[in-house]
Amino acid sequence: MSDIQLNPDRLVPERLSPLRLKHIFEINTRLSTPLSLTMPLKLKEIDLEDFNTMTDHANIYPPEDDLVGPPTPICWLVTTPSEAQNRLDFHMTKQKERYLGDTSARYLKIIDEETGEIISMARWHWYPDGYSYTEGIHWETHNAVEGCPWPKGMNVELHNWILTRRDAAREHWQEKGQPCWILMHLVTRASQRGRGAASMLINWGVERARKDAVPAYLEAGVLAVPLYAKHGFRQVGDLLRFDLRGHGVDLDFVMAKMGFFPEVLAEVQAGKKIK
Repeated sequence: MSDIQLNPDRLVPERLSPLRLKHIFEINTRLSTPLSLTMPLKLKEIDLEDFNTMTDHANIYPPEDDLVGPPTPICWLVTTPSEAQNRLDFHMTKQKERYLGDTSARYLKIIDEETGEIISMARWHWYPDGYSYTEGIHWETHNAVEGCPWPKGMNVELHNWILTRRDAAREHWQEKGQPCWILMHLVTRASQRGRGAASMLINWGVERARKDAVPAYLEAGVLAVPLYAKHGFRQVGDLLRFDLRGHGVDLDFVMAKMGFFPEVLAEVQAGKKIK
């Protein structure tokens, strides 16, 4: 597997709509309050009650300053507290179901020890026999239930289309039938980014991969590629690029396939010692 060079100019989502650009600007402006970087952070396992706590973030923080991860924000734009609450209710209900039913999942959180707030979360997965698309995709997609209409404002078709394409591609770039860790979900509240929470969650999986001597995989948003690279991940093959215009969004959704390979790293380190 060979690395390729990333061209930042090619990775920026193309032709964002004026409404989306305006919304992003407003959120960034509203959440630009300086943070104290000295407040201690701690990594813990998520428990069931935490999903209720994270759902309640809509009542505490501004819209979009929550723990709803991609691609949901693209498929469901919110601008008001009530819209943010509806989205969190729907999203965290799905996460709770997976927490209770998916034995491969390891849910983690980062809390600010001074305030007790949950500022970041991740979902790592352990697959002793490798990832199976047919066995796992139903956890990612939103599946119709008779008598339960889809929530207003969400593009469910787009959400499912992105995740089915992303996950189906894994059989073409991950080793089939081989044990691995996969990071499928990592999000930090917008107002809390830059404090190192994401690195703590990434490092948890890296250490598990080292201990088990198996690869760790993920699909990275283009802006996060340098962060994962700092933790030893390298890009595998070409970028995943999805044109969302056929689903009503004027955007190219781009991800980098990345892997952490302990055996390769060990060989490199051994070579350096010999020199």
